[in-house]
Amino acid sequence: MTFRRWIAVLVLAALALAVWNRRRIYVRDPLGSVTRNGIPEQGAQVLVSSSGDLLLQNYHPPMYVTLIQRGDRVGTPAELHCLAFVACVLDADQPALLAPEQGVTVTIKGSTVAYRDPDGRATLITLR
Repeated sequence: MTFRRWIAVLVLAALALAVWNRRRIYVRDPLGSVTRNGIPEQGAQVLVSSSGDLLLQNYHPPMYVTLIQRGDRVGTPAELHCLAFVACVLDADQPALLAPEQGVTVTIKGSTVAYRDPDGRATLITLR
């Protein structure tokens, strides 16, 4: 097999893997923003999956990772593999959560997601 055929086979395999795991792959929204209690959060990144679920990351203090899924499922994923500032892959469509947040109501309206965390902070996520 020639070098070009190997490259073509590898590209097709990567595309098939991406389609198969599309609900587990979260891609960064470079214009997405996070606001807590009306104050824009510096360094917060918004990653979006094909099903509209969100993954929030912040590499600045206070550092955190929060998964927000439809059905009011919010928490910190147990296993996460990331290419910093680009994309992340979770271990399952409904991953195990280290710290699930109880009693959280998520409101999704178009390109805006709102919820109140257990500390009582109103969080607004805007997608672009």
